[in-house]
Amino acid sequence: MNPEELLPLFSPQIISISNRDLNDQEYPPLEVLERAYIRPDNIYLMYNSMCIYMYIGRQCDPFFIYEIFKVEDIKQVDKLMSEDEMFANVAESGYLTALYNIINQIRYQR
Repeated sequence: MNPEELLPLFSPQIISISNRDLNDQEYPPLEVLERAYIRPDNIYLMYNSMCIYMYIGRQCDPFFIYEIFKVEDIKQVDKLMSEDEMFANVAESGYLTALYNIINQIRYQR
């Protein structure tokens, strides 16, 4: 493997998924993984060769909270919610469909 292929295995990658028009055909660009660049009004996927994490900013648009977690407020998010529960109605939401496909792209590129 060359260095470009090895880097994601050891260094976490991060993308913003705070776009109502999220599209799995246009993969979101990588963000800078530094505290100064992480915004509290965004939602991010962070991933490496082993795990995919979701960072939810406290001030993010309630649209994303409802689409992903089916609750009105970030304080109501069930942190133990399974992936199956999260994507139960994936066919009913363009945003959720794109997010599901992006996560699968990440999962299978490893």
